[in-house]
Amino acid sequence: MIDKYLISTCLFIIDEFNERFESKTLDELKLFADINFCEADLVVRLGYPFRQMASFNMQGTARDIVVPKKDFIIEVKYLRNFLSNSNIKKRANKIVWEEAFQKDYDWLINEIISGHKGKRAFVIGWFNAVERFSQLMQLGEGQGQYPKINQERLRLFPFLTHKADSDRTKDIFYKYEQAFIEKPISIRGYQEEVTCIFLGKPDDKFHFALYY
Repeated sequence: MIDKYLISTCLFIIDEFNERFESKTLDELKLFADINFCEADLVVRLGYPFRQMASFNMQGTARDIVVPKKDFIIEVKYLRNFLSNSNIKKRANKIVWEEAFQKDYDWLINEIISGHKGKRAFVIGWFNAVERFSQLMQLGEGQGQYPKINQERLRLFPFLTHKADSDRTKDIFYKYEQAFIEKPISIRGYQEEVTCIFLGKPDDKFHFALYY
């Protein structure tokens, strides 16, 4: 199953960044995350254990990692603080959400209901360098700095919750006690489910969410 390969690789990547940034400040970590690291860097790290069995795509015209011998296909998304990128900042919330998550998640759903569960995965990774996950992923509806939580989007991140007395994105936080535990996400109208596992602890420099 594809998750067995990916989980161990992700844990090694987390260890790598924990060691690399052990003595660095949060500002130094965030600068590296925003400027000196890109999605291609993450793709190469995730695909490295497959060695010559894998092919990589860095141009956005095909899937990021393909391992024909295993019939594995992996889509990868690296998240960074969109407010730090002037080009993305000017774009509509819907476009950012579609490109950051929905497009690849829809691809995974189609693959699962077509019988490829266990052979396909969507991996998102990000540096733990901002206060809230909602600073990396647009989880609100409407305008404003702290919009109302879009509950349909939030359900796709079972490792997140929010304060009981608030429905605003600024009050979303990680459920770290649920890390390293597989969580099912229902697919509307189908018996099949997406499985999600969150990898990360509060002091880890890098976090992952795997969908398969």
